[in-house]
Amino acid sequence: MTETKGHGTEGVGHRLEAFPATRSYEFTDDLVSIRENAFPKEQRVPEGIIGLLVTIACVVLALFTIQMAFRVTYGPIITRAAHLIFAIPLIFLLYPAAARWRGRSIPWFDYVLAALSTAAFGWAIFSAERYELRMAYSDPREPLDIVFGVIAILVVFEATRRTVGSVIVFLTMFFIAYALTGPFWPGIFEHRGLSFEVMVEHLYMLPEGLFNFIMGIMATFLFTFLTFGAFLRVSGGDRVFTDLALAVSGHRRGGPAKVAVVSSALMGTLSGSTVSNVVTTGALTIPLMKRTGFRSYEAAAIESVASLGGALMPPMMGAGIFIMAAFTGVPLKTILGYSILPAVLYYVALYFYVDIKAGKKGLQGMPRELLPKFKDIVLQGGHIFLPVLILIWLLIEDYTPFFASSACVVAVFVVSWFRKFSRLTPRKLLIALEASTRVAITVSALSAAAAIIYGVMTATGLLVKVTSVILTVSGGVWLIAILVLAGMSYILGMGLPVTASYVLVAVLGAPALAEMGVPILTAHLLLFWFSQYATITPPICMTAFVAARVADAPPMKTGWTAVLMGKALYVMPFMFVYGSLLTQSLVEILFDFCVLFASLALMPMAIEGYAIDKTSTAERLLTAIASVLFLIAALGVVQQGWLYAVLGLVTMAVSTGLARRRRRSKASDALAAPYEQ
Repeated sequence: MTETKGHGTEGVGHRLEAFPATRSYEFTDDLVSIRENAFPKEQRVPEGIIGLLVTIACVVLALFTIQMAFRVTYGPIITRAAHLIFAIPLIFLLYPAAARWRGRSIPWFDYVLAALSTAAFGWAIFSAERYELRMAYSDPREPLDIVFGVIAILVVFEATRRTVGSVIVFLTMFFIAYALTGPFWPGIFEHRGLSFEVMVEHLYMLPEGLFNFIMGIMATFLFTFLTFGAFLRVSGGDRVFTDLALAVSGHRRGGPAKVAVVSSALMGTLSGSTVSNVVTTGALTIPLMKRTGFRSYEAAAIESVASLGGALMPPMMGAGIFIMAAFTGVPLKTILGYSILPAVLYYVALYFYVDIKAGKKGLQGMPRELLPKFKDIVLQGGHIFLPVLILIWLLIEDYTPFFASSACVVAVFVVSWFRKFSRLTPRKLLIALEASTRVAITVSALSAAAAIIYGVMTATGLLVKVTSVILTVSGGVWLIAILVLAGMSYILGMGLPVTASYVLVAVLGAPALAEMGVPILTAHLLLFWFSQYATITPPICMTAFVAARVADAPPMKTGWTAVLMGKALYVMPFMFVYGSLLTQSLVEILFDFCVLFASLALMPMAIEGYAIDKTSTAERLLTAIASVLFLIAALGVVQQGWLYAVLGLVTMAVSTGLARRRRRSKASDALAAPYEQ
């Protein structure tokens, strides 16, 4: 189909007709489609007795984790090994070792690996009391401790390879090799070295190794937050959020693109995953954007940048935000509170870019009669938002994230019965519980690998060494250290998932920034945003590539277009350090928000040379200058920035005056033209 301008009603009406949520909210008992929507697409769905056992294991792990939030938890080794005794075997049963084993049937060696995993983590649970009471590194180790410790490390390697790829496996092996070969490293990186048995003891028998706090986060509140998202999805939350975005933005110019922006922001409350957002919202928005006049790579770039924002938008923000809370000791509600305005500014930048791009192309929104009505959505599906509001209230009231997220899982189940379409019947409830574990295990192996890396770093003293190197290279200059860490984040992000990239760069870089005087929360939020760079920045930009595949667009062109549209991603981290968004002064926070809002809104006008209509060179230059002045105003405190803000306002007023005079002149010429003829 050729791309057309204007309302683009041809094809759009058919697409909306085919999307049931835009017409009415009806109860469905099509369990197959519900499972397909809730389960990760890359996983097997085995049938027969194995399928039943997989479902039982998933449901048991979900219920076991939720109930821990309402009672005294077990010891760290038992809690974390209990999670892995389910998660790692399930990975071997659900993720094929290679493409040729992608069918529903499971090869024999996957059963062997699942059995070995069960034995290894079962031994850790059986021996947990002995491990916690013994004297580390001095009390004797039983032969089975070493055997099962080696098996546990190896199965984590293979499970990680299957779920997130080989790069992090090789990286983990590198750190283990570093631990074993300490005396052979040059200069500051030399250390005494660990024997093989001591290394296995540290990683398997001590809470500082494989079963450290990173695995503890995964086994508790990260799991229940993912469960919360899975319950919302199965109860129809994704349909409600998408419909709400259609009702709010679909009729505006470039409507489908704005739907992508709004729906991805809302979907961030469900997943916090960029790729998941692309697949979920992009299936609707990308075809609509193409049909209403956007080029395929533009549609893919808009969706990829909008979906990335889901990882920056509270309250989910991906796994990294929970690890950040543990790293920094800052309450999760504080981190989420400080993250709201930067995430809003990120979407402001994208929204205005989309608006200017649509205006420049002469695109209009979709006809209102083809769109769902806001009032109907609120009346029929507004109850879906209640658990999200309850979650926010519980966090504000200082309930633990584990309790708050688990309570909200229960709340989703309760409110789902307010409307027939969202009702979590027993069968849907089983799907939601199974989906929770299926979604969580995609992060479980990654968390285990990250825990091993962190354990090696603590055992070898590598953390202190890297801090010293960064301080030496930067010479104590903040900007140099920040640029070094930005480059490190980008390089690591090329081969690692966002969470793993953040964990590594935070472990290695945050202590150095803190040593230089950067507040700990500022340092971690800076690095968290840096860890998102590689997902839309070529040459390896996974989110942009997934969106390009959905849009049938050139991947590299999509990536570079996404960089242009996602400029706020590259600007905001520096505002954390040099601006006032993360201070405790409400006046300074609001001042920075306003001037950054103005700067990010003006940037696309300067880049595209368009506002209400095509701008002149002088207007475009003045708009660019005003944007830069507002950006400079955000650096420092209000007393230093107000003059630049005033200069920005004056510059923008001059540009606006030139534009008005040009339009009046053009109108006069248009009126005089018939008489001249």
